[in-house]
Amino acid sequence: MRGCKSLKSVADLPASVTKIGRSAFNGCTSLASITLPESVTQIGECAFAGCDSLASITLPASVTQIGEYAFFACASLASITLPESVTHIGGHAFRGCDSLASITLPESVTQIGDYAFFKCKSLASITLPASVTQIGEGAFRDCTSLVLILIPSSTVVEPGAFSAHTQVTRA
Repeated sequence: MRGCKSLKSVADLPASVTKIGRSAFNGCTSLASITLPESVTQIGECAFAGCDSLASITLPASVTQIGEYAFFACASLASITLPESVTHIGGHAFRGCDSLASITLPESVTQIGDYAFFKCKSLASITLPASVTQIGEGAFRDCTSLVLILIPSSTVVEPGAFSAHTQVTRA
């Protein structure tokens, strides 16, 4: 389906699908909605990269991993619901999601990859659970609306994870 510029929605993926593979919907610029079956456990690398019209997505409770660049440059993505099963957010996963204003990470998340939310210009609010042990390099850099963030005291924060204008407070 990669690059299907006319594809607007996907609703009937079979229950046998366990992974949205690498670049599966990459560049499907008209894709506005997709329903993922409960059998999906992984969102692969670049799976939805460049899906400009994708405004929201709810991941099934079975998803444990969000791959690198999974939602890269999804400019219209304003909301995403991450299930309690997600443990890792890959590098660059939400990079350049200009419309993403807030996100709450579930208690299951332990790692936020390098540049995971880089240049999410509308991101003004993020809730980090105590379970987060590592925040990667540049993870929240250039999030121009993010002025304050509270992070767990034991979390390892890589260099340049936040922009200079973001006030980082330890819990």
